[in-house]
Amino acid sequence: MRRSGNNWPAYLAALVASLLLVACAEEDAGPQFATDPRPTRPPTEIAASPSPSLLPTAESMATPTSLNDLLDSRGAASSVYEASSNEVWSISSNGEATRLFTAPGGSVIRAIDASPDAQQVAVLLDSAPAERNASQLILVDNSGSVVARVEPAGTASATPVTRAAERRQSVDWSPQGDKLLVQFSSGDIVEVAADEDAEPIPLDFIGAAGGVFGPAWSPTGQSIAFIAERDDGKTRWLQMLDTTNGKITTVVTPLAERLVVDFAWLPDGVSLLFTEGGVPGSAISGIDLWQVDANGENRALVASAGTVAPVARITNLSPSPDGRSVAYSVLVPGSSGPVVDSVWVRSLASGVGFRVSLPSIASLEDIWWTNEGIVVPVVTRGTAQGRPPTQALLQVKRDGSMVALWAVPTAVATPTAATPTVDRVSP
Repeated sequence: MRRSGNNWPAYLAALVASLLLVACAEEDAGPQFATDPRPTRPPTEIAASPSPSLLPTAESMATPTSLNDLLDSRGAASSVYEASSNEVWSISSNGEATRLFTAPGGSVIRAIDASPDAQQVAVLLDSAPAERNASQLILVDNSGSVVARVEPAGTASATPVTRAAERRQSVDWSPQGDKLLVQFSSGDIVEVAADEDAEPIPLDFIGAAGGVFGPAWSPTGQSIAFIAERDDGKTRWLQMLDTTNGKITTVVTPLAERLVVDFAWLPDGVSLLFTEGGVPGSAISGIDLWQVDANGENRALVASAGTVAPVARITNLSPSPDGRSVAYSVLVPGSSGPVVDSVWVRSLASGVGFRVSLPSIASLEDIWWTNEGIVVPVVTRGTAQGRPPTQALLQVKRDGSMVALWAVPTAVATPTAATPTVDRVSP
C-alpha cells in the first residue's frame, strides 16, 4: 500500500484547470481508459460551475427546494472507491487518496462495490482473456488487507444467462453490510457472507422472464430486484426474487416499443426508480425516469429526458441515502454518439430539479453520495495541444461549486485492463 504523493503540483494545476475548459476541437465522445495513476491530495479548488438552474417543467410549480437542502445527505460515507489501471483506490471527501489493491497479473477488475460503512470494498476479478468460471471475488479492508477470497462453486448454473454475461458481471453489498450478491462471468448469481470463511450460496432465478443481470439487494435484504432480458435484446422486464420463498414477480412490464434500462432501490424498500427507453431502431429513443412500488403499483414519471433534448437519455441513477432526492446524468445526441450534457439533482417529494453544469468530458461513469455532496467520476477529452484524457473525481458541493478530489492522466493505448464495468445496466 502506498499513499499518494504531491510531487507533481505544476502538472496537476494545469490538469485540474483544464477540467473546466471546452475542448478546442470536436472529438469522439466514447469512453477512455486509465493507466498509471498518480493521484493528488489535498483537493484542489476549481472554478465553480454556473449556478444550477431549475428544470423548466410544470413540476417547478411545486414548493421550491434548494440544492443545498437536497445535497445535505446526513449519514453518507466520507470516502469513495475508484478503480483505475486495474488498481483500486480509496479517496476521502477531503481528497486524501490511498492505493488499496492491485489486481494480480493475468486478471482484470470487472466490478467493485463499497460496503455501506465504506470500511471494505468488494472487487470482482476475471481472467484476461475471460474464461468461464474464472471469476474471483476479493474483499479488501480500508487498510489494504485482503480479508476474504471467494470463487464460484463450479456447479451448473440455476440462472438464465444473458447474451453477454462477461460484460454484466456485478457485485452488490446488502444494506446491512453482512452479505454480498455476486454475478460471475459464468452467469451464476450467488449470495456470499462477508467474512473470511464465506462459501457462495447459489440462487435460483429459473422462473425469470429472460436472461438475468444487474441483481441488487432490497434495503431489507429479503428481496432481489433484477433485469430480465429476452434473447433478442428487445424486451426487458424489471423483476424481483423473494429470497424467503423463491417466488419471482414482475415489477415493470415495459410499454410497447419500450424497455427497462436501469433501476435503483429507494432506501425505504417500498419502491424503486427505473429508467425506460425505446427499443433500438424505434421512433422513440429517449430514456425517461420513473418511480414504482415494489409490487408494481403506483407507477409515476419522475423526470422526462425530453425536457432537455428530444432524444436525451437519463442514466446513472443514484438515490440519496435518505431517499429524499435522486441524482442522475443526462446524455444528448452528438456527432459520434451520446454526449454527457449535465448532472441533475431532483427532489422526489416536490419534483423540483436542479441542473449542475459539467466541464467538457468524454464520459461519466457513475454518481456517488458522500457527506459533502455528490461525487462524479469522469474521463475528460484530450486536447489539440496533446494533453491526454484525464480520469478524475469531481465533487459537487451543496452550493453548486466543484472540487477536484482526484485526477490522473490516462493512456488510451491499453484499454483491456483498465476501467471496470461498474454500471449496473447498459442500454
